[in-house]
Amino acid sequence: MEKVKRKIKFRAALLILAAALVAVMCSSVGALTAQAYVGSGSGFGNIAAVQHRLKTLGYYTQTVDGVWGSGTKNAVKRFQTAYGLSADGVVGSATERALGVKIPISGGISKGKTAANVAAVQARLKTLGYYKSTVDGAWGNNTLSAVLGYQSNSGLSVDGVVGNGTASKLGLTLSSSARSGDITKGKTYDNIKAVQTRLKTLGYYKSTVDGAWGTKTMCAVMSFQSDHNLTVDGVVGAASERAMGITLGSGTGGGNGTGGTGNISQSDLTLLARCVHGEARGEPYNGQVAVAAVILNRVRSSKFPNTISGVIYQPGAFTAVSDGQINLTPNESAYSAARDALGGWDPTGGCLYYYNPATATSSWIWSLTVHIRIGKHNFAL
Repeated sequence: MEKVKRKIKFRAALLILAAALVAVMCSSVGALTAQAYVGSGSGFGNIAAVQHRLKTLGYYTQTVDGVWGSGTKNAVKRFQTAYGLSADGVVGSATERALGVKIPISGGISKGKTAANVAAVQARLKTLGYYKSTVDGAWGNNTLSAVLGYQSNSGLSVDGVVGNGTASKLGLTLSSSARSGDITKGKTYDNIKAVQTRLKTLGYYKSTVDGAWGTKTMCAVMSFQSDHNLTVDGVVGAASERAMGITLGSGTGGGNGTGGTGNISQSDLTLLARCVHGEARGEPYNGQVAVAAVILNRVRSSKFPNTISGVIYQPGAFTAVSDGQINLTPNESAYSAARDALGGWDPTGGCLYYYNPATATSSWIWSLTVHIRIGKHNFAL
């Protein structure tokens, strides 16, 4: 009798456990159903694209955050009902077509996600109220979402890609070549410092006024240009100069302050030419100027010694010093490159480092962001 009772109790326990498992499974299925998603994947871009379209069409009133939730699901269902679709809250192919989105969304710029292209897009979208973050030239979800929102409201293909149609609508001319902005009168220490100072006063430039051109300066220029209805190219030409209310120099000479490169001695010129000759002979001419520019950028930077000789002879800084090529007699090309760099030409856009990827052995150097490649050298910030 006792055995029979134990069996009955055991069976009852099994039945209770089975019922509990069924309840859990049903609950899980219900949860998955409640989280109905974008049929081609619930990534940020896909969800943000759906939210933007629903917002444009008046079905979604919450913040576009790229996160699926009940607000998004209910907006999808309202849209589906209005368009005679199955109101299941799932963005399948039929709902996708009705919304006018091209899922899956990856986003990008057809001519390349270079810092200059991304910054130009960000600057214009910020002026137009779509982009709320810092113009930094770096592609991310905030930039993608802004592009999607602009495309949705402008009757463009909602794919997150800034192609010719979106760029033209934004009033931008993007480039497939590497660009870093410029100053038409020369990227001298004084000119760059004047631009940075003015843009800082106006609230566009947030970094240290150091007289060294870089991505942050270029981005600030682009933001200013966009807000003032100028060509957004990051180049401080006559129109941008006038709009800023500054008068730049002719590009002959550096600054007179600490770290400037004006009025250098003949020995410093020769040393600079020797380093260019030892490091970059055989490279394209602009690559030789770029090497000289890196040295001068270091002189101006607080991270390095503030003299040409101090930078060049800093231990381990240049191969030409380590292997003795610094002592070779420089040719006229090296002298010309040194003079052009001293006159304000910086093909690197403010880089502080360069290396040959075919021969570099330092693991640290590979962690730097490459800004431009000239000849065999990568130039990095």
